[in-house]
Amino acid sequence: MSDSEKPQVTICLPHWQVRELITVCLRAIRRFTPTASIEVIVVDNGSEDDSLDYLRGLRWIRLIERGKLTPEYWVHAFQTALDVGLEQSRGEYYVIMHTDTIIKHPGWLERLLGPARADERCAAVGAWKLERVHPAYDLMKRLTDTKRAKLWLRRRLLGDGTARQKSREICPRDYCTLYRAGPIRRYGLKFEPGEPYEGYTAGEKMYYQLRDHGYGAAVLETGEMMEYMEHVAHATAGLRPEQRHLGHRRSQRKVERRLREFFDSPLIRELAGAEDLDR
Repeated sequence: MSDSEKPQVTICLPHWQVRELITVCLRAIRRFTPTASIEVIVVDNGSEDDSLDYLRGLRWIRLIERGKLTPEYWVHAFQTALDVGLEQSRGEYYVIMHTDTIIKHPGWLERLLGPARADERCAAVGAWKLERVHPAYDLMKRLTDTKRAKLWLRRRLLGDGTARQKSREICPRDYCTLYRAGPIRRYGLKFEPGEPYEGYTAGEKMYYQLRDHGYGAAVLETGEMMEYMEHVAHATAGLRPEQRHLGHRRSQRKVERRLREFFDSPLIRELAGAEDLDR
């Protein structure tokens, strides 16, 4: 796509020194996406490994290097990177993705575009989760939720009425969500808007702001979205435990085991060797 052509969709990927992931993530986008209608922006959050050399060599992406301007806390770095990408985007629609979300079906973008095209008041399309959770595991997680217990103790022992978990609406999250860029630009909305949205994910923050301006969202079923893409939650922590450790030994071992299975899968092994997709 030439600089004079306006893309229909901008895809934005915040990145921080995970060469293993960004390589297969970008190659999957290129293999399974109609490249004539998209532009891909990678916002690098101060990487110091060889991933920058790799990204600088890709002529089909737009690389934004934040360097020392990157916020120190990784959550703020990720969320503000989405705002940086939006400022530079040219598409009618704006897709945000994690580097650990891997496209695996050529119809993924059309599936996200469908609800937005059908309803001009639909400004966000995506899933709440991108992994299936067994009901027994979900129950166990709730029963062993130490955060909930600590908040309860603060209310009971300290009389702190504000010690409550935030209520959450089911909405598209930031693993991979398509937004209608027009209202976001028109109202000056941000993925990192600050108060009163602290404590929510970037996708939730944008959803609540769009909702407050009269827009809706289409939440796709987890199983359906998993037909189009795969998400390895907390993959950066699994690959860079010395800098992004999850802080819980069992969770850390789980994601590291999941990554070994992921990189050994046929599609990922194929993408890892598909250097032709870089050109």
